[in-house]
Amino acid sequence: MATENRTATPYLMGTACAGLFTFGVITSFLGATLPELSARAGFDLARTGTLFSFLYLPQVPMVFLAGPLIDRFGKKLVLALGFLCSAVALVGMAYTPSYAVLGALLVLLGLGGSSAMAAANTLIPDLYPENPSSALNLGNTFFGVGAFFFPLLVAVLARSIGLVATMWLVALLVGLVAFVAMTQKFPRASMAGGFDWGQAMSVAVHPAVIILAAVLFCYSSLEISTSGWIRTFLEKDLAATPETSKILLTTFWIMMMLGRVIASQVVKRVRGPKLVVGCCAGAIAGLVLMAVSPNIEVAAAGIVLCGLCYAPVFPTTAGTASTYFAGIFGTVFGMLMTPALLSGAVIPPAIGYVFQHQSVRAGIWMLAGIAVLLLILQIVFNAYERRKLLPHGPA
Repeated sequence: MATENRTATPYLMGTACAGLFTFGVITSFLGATLPELSARAGFDLARTGTLFSFLYLPQVPMVFLAGPLIDRFGKKLVLALGFLCSAVALVGMAYTPSYAVLGALLVLLGLGGSSAMAAANTLIPDLYPENPSSALNLGNTFFGVGAFFFPLLVAVLARSIGLVATMWLVALLVGLVAFVAMTQKFPRASMAGGFDWGQAMSVAVHPAVIILAAVLFCYSSLEISTSGWIRTFLEKDLAATPETSKILLTTFWIMMMLGRVIASQVVKRVRGPKLVVGCCAGAIAGLVLMAVSPNIEVAAAGIVLCGLCYAPVFPTTAGTASTYFAGIFGTVFGMLMTPALLSGAVIPPAIGYVFQHQSVRAGIWMLAGIAVLLLILQIVFNAYERRKLLPHGPA
C-alpha cells in the first residue's frame, strides 16, 4: 500500500472515522427523534417496535452483501453510496407524512449506515496494515461518539432551530463526507479483476472464520443486552432513580469509548487475541459484580468494568481477521458481522423473557454465562492460532 497512488493516510482515516461516526448516529437516531416523528406521522407506541425492525433488519443482508462489493469494487463506492443513502433518508424523514413512508426511509437509512460501517471498518486495515487492531480500536471510538452525542445534539438543536433544520444539518454533514470521499483516491479493490467465489466459499467454512463469527455473536449479544437492560436492572432490582440509571448508562458508553482509546495503545505491546482473552475475563467479573451487587455502588463498579472490557473486543477481533484474510477481508467482515447483527434480534428478547419469568438477576447471570462462552471461544481461537493453522499473518 505504501507505493500506491492514493490519498494520504490521515485523510482517508478521517473519512473512515466519519463513516463510523455516521453509523453511531444512525444507531441512536430513532430513539433520539421518536417523540417528534410519532407526533408528525401520527402513530402510537404500539407501532414503535416495528420501526426498529425497519431500521435494523435491513442491515443484516446489507452488511453481508457489502463484503463482496467492497472486495470487487473497492471501499470508495460502497462508502460514498452509504453516506448518500443516509443523507437522503435523513432529509426525507424531516418531512415524512406517514408511518409507511417513515418505515421505508428507515430501511434506506439502515442500508446506508451498514454500508458505510462495513466500508469504514475494512478501509482502516488497508491504511494501517502493520497494526490494524490498534487503528480499528481508535476508529471505532467515533462510533461511540456518534451514538452518545447525537441524542444530546438533537435535544439541544431541536429546541432552538427545530427538528427539520436539525435533520437537514446532519444530512448536509453526511452528504459533505460523501462528496469528500468521492474526491479521494482509495486503495485498489483486492479483487478488482473479478470476484473469486470459490475463495469466498472456502473462507466461509474456514474454522477460524466460524470461531470469530461466534465470538462476535457473543460479544454483540453482551453489548446490546447490557446497554439495553442496565436501566431496568438498576431501577427494578436496586431501586435506583431514573436519573441515577441514566447516569450509569451514560457511564457505560463513556467507558466503552475510553476502553477503545486505551486498547489502541495496549495492542501495540500485547497481541490482540491475548488482549481479548483478558477483556473476556474482565467482562465476566463485571457481570458477576452486577449479578451479586447488594447496592448501586457495587453495580456501578460492574458497569464500569463491563464498559472498559467490552470495548476492545469487536475492533480487535476485526483487526485480527484482517491480518489473516487481508485479500478478502471485505467478504470476511460481512461474514463476521452478519451473526453479530442477528444476535441483537435473539439475545435481548431472551434476556427480557428471563427477566419476566425468573428474575432480573437471573438475566444478568445469563449474560455472565454468555461472557464465559465468549472467553472459551477466544481461547479456542488463540490455540488455533498458536498451532499456525491460519492462512497467513503473524507467526
